[in-house]
Amino acid sequence: MRHKNNLELFDYWRSKCGDRPAPNRTDIEPADIRKLLPHVFICDLTAGNELRFRLAGTGLCALHGRELKGQALSSLWLADGVRNAGRIGASVVTRSTPAVLTLDCLSADARVIKAEMVLLPLTGPSGKQDRLIGLLSVFDPPYWIGHDPIAGLSSTGIRFLDQERDPLFLANRPEISLPAAAVVHKSQQTNEQQRKVAHLIVLDGGRRD
Repeated sequence: MRHKNNLELFDYWRSKCGDRPAPNRTDIEPADIRKLLPHVFICDLTAGNELRFRLAGTGLCALHGRELKGQALSSLWLADGVRNAGRIGASVVTRSTPAVLTLDCLSADARVIKAEMVLLPLTGPSGKQDRLIGLLSVFDPPYWIGHDPIAGLSSTGIRFLDQERDPLFLANRPEISLPAAAVVHKSQQTNEQQRKVAHLIVLDGGRRD
């Protein structure tokens, strides 16, 4: 975990756990984390094992250029990462295992920025762990944030956290690397002029004789 906001939320969440695997939703006081609230979200786990936004901060919605309440958490990902993102989120809730994801964020105009997301389980009114609280933190926010919305996320790594260990270095839980999604920039080239090499798009040009 590298972003100070994620560390702050994790430390707060852990302080509310006590001897429980996860705190109750009512233990979380918005005033205690008011500086983080614009990018904090809470998701409920549905009967179909899908996480949906119950609350989403204004900054998070602005980053994606749309209201997120009621949408699936996995819908933030690019198409090839939706299924895996859904499984990770559900695992955080059902197994009471906090996780941190490293992300590439692809904008509508094909810009890419680095981000980190922390996912932390919560207990609902029923006494069951059926929701989570999370935070998406962008590294070095560029000038175009809020003007060029994020079109999709791509997970580049995942680390499951041990509540009993110091989260500053997390040497006890090495990050699992994930393949990055292909990033295709806008181009007027024809299909015959393009070919894929690994995760890159190569544009052929120059003389052919």
